[in-house]
Amino acid sequence: MTISWRVVGGYGTHIKSNRTEIIIQRKGKITEIPISNLSHFLLIGGHTVQTSTITYLIKKGVFISFCESDGEPIGYISPYDYSEFKEIQHLQKMAAPYSYALSCATESIKSRILAIERYAVEIGPDILFSGELNILSGYAKELENMVLIEELRRVEKLVRDMYYEILGRLVSPSYHFKRRTSRPYLDPVNAILSFGYGMLSSACTRAVIGGHLDPGHGYLNRGNQALVQDLINCWKPEMIDRNVITLLRSKELPSDGYELTKDRCILHDEIIEELIHLFSISINQDLINSQIEVLISSLYGEAQFSIIKP
Repeated sequence: MTISWRVVGGYGTHIKSNRTEIIIQRKGKITEIPISNLSHFLLIGGHTVQTSTITYLIKKGVFISFCESDGEPIGYISPYDYSEFKEIQHLQKMAAPYSYALSCATESIKSRILAIERYAVEIGPDILFSGELNILSGYAKELENMVLIEELRRVEKLVRDMYYEILGRLVSPSYHFKRRTSRPYLDPVNAILSFGYGMLSSACTRAVIGGHLDPGHGYLNRGNQALVQDLINCWKPEMIDRNVITLLRSKELPSDGYELTKDRCILHDEIIEELIHLFSISINQDLINSQIEVLISSLYGEAQFSIIKP
């Protein structure tokens, strides 16, 4: 079976290659993968990589991206042909931002409301406080009346915050997850979500760069990964969160699967390998690539921008 991308997580993996294969050595186990089968190589955490390996991957057109151990994106290395970007990035920066921001905010909110409604059916309505769903639906209806992107951004964040508080009621209290927090992550649920978001972000960044777009020029969000965040916030509930909740409700994480220190939660190899397998299946790269095509078509005036739903 052809491998489109490979993820290496955790710490301590030794990565080298010859001219045709990448060789991954971890804890005495050696895996050899033909470079011709790779399109994306994602490194999460701390590993040893030979510079010649990076050279061979780049020559073969493989996109390499890097994340911190907790899934926080760091950067990427791409082949030269990804840099032919002046025309499309000019269009990206000249586009009127409001309609793009509205589409992203609307779909981000709707995807979370839909997920909550589904959990209420599957698990039971008791997961919701009185009037909570009406408040969320009210926010969604208000979007069309908002004229400032700052307003869209504020409301989208409010809905995200409420959404994560509701997710906190779906998992065992022993995980101490009550809401989405900033780094460093002190509980295993935030750590797992972040790991998944890092993989999703890397998949989206590859598509954005492949389309010669600027990942830092977003419409709703601001920052180095603004465009990537605009898009993946619409897909997190289905591609990542649903799988995390299903995993955590189907079984208890083993006590040796993670370590809680005073500074952060550290996921161990067993959990990381399971997450890599889980998210590699749930992240729909074809959908992400199609979304970038829609975005580019809209920038050229050939189509109306909209978010593709998983």
